[in-house]
Amino acid sequence: MSKYGVKINRALNYAQEKLPEYVELDEAAAIAAFSPYHFHRVFILVVGETFANFMRKRRLEWAAHELLNTHRRIIDISLDVGYDSQESFARAFKNQFGTTPNKFRKQTYSPNEALLSLDSSDQNLGEFMKPEIIERSAFDIIGIQQDYENPNFADALAQWHNFCVRMEDFASTEKTCRYGVSILPTSARLKNNCMGTFRYLTAKEAIEGETVPEGMIRYTVPSQKYAKYTFTGPVSGFQAFIMNVWTQYLPDSGLEVIESPELEVYDERFSEGSHESEMDYLIPIK
Repeated sequence: MSKYGVKINRALNYAQEKLPEYVELDEAAAIAAFSPYHFHRVFILVVGETFANFMRKRRLEWAAHELLNTHRRIIDISLDVGYDSQESFARAFKNQFGTTPNKFRKQTYSPNEALLSLDSSDQNLGEFMKPEIIERSAFDIIGIQQDYENPNFADALAQWHNFCVRMEDFASTEKTCRYGVSILPTSARLKNNCMGTFRYLTAKEAIEGETVPEGMIRYTVPSQKYAKYTFTGPVSGFQAFIMNVWTQYLPDSGLEVIESPELEVYDERFSEGSHESEMDYLIPIK
């Protein structure tokens, strides 16, 4: 990714983390370390539209999620995303997605498939969010494993907290890199419909001869080729980034995903609340 792409991506992640709030151009420019004038020009060059138009689309997409996943009144959702009336919100929603909020909420298919059907993805975002193709040899990790009925960001954070509290249980801390390992059917991921058991490990790389603390497991991550996407920003925005990878960046890449664990990599670049923090997301590919 170009240096401009990295900076613009940082601003995009920040703006999405703030949803449904509206992030002003000056604020986004500061996150990207540009002057407002320069940010405006570079944003159009990289993304292909103005920042204001980008924010309008993202807020409407946020509203679509709320319509499908909550029972909140449409008028309340419309106020959250900056529309003074339900009528003006309905017009904007229909212009964007080709259907009214009320009809969209009554879709008979699953919420995730409904969201994937929305024709609002920005092709240019995938242009600069191209993955780096890497290969990694097999390695062992030690950590906490939990199964969930579906991916849950809050539960994953709690699992990370429990793991970090127990870091003192390890005899050695030579390997400081930590991993989040997701194990679920690739077919479910591709449909963005993660039903069934979702297995998640929070772990560190094991060194030779290291003892496995009580209540933890040792797991071997297989030798694999990966598409590596890098997220810049606070960890609170990482879940939205992963969804964008599967619904926008990955489909545009033409890469073939295979059945193997996905990896989140938290190394020395990671700082939990910082907008400069970086995390890698590795998707197994053929």
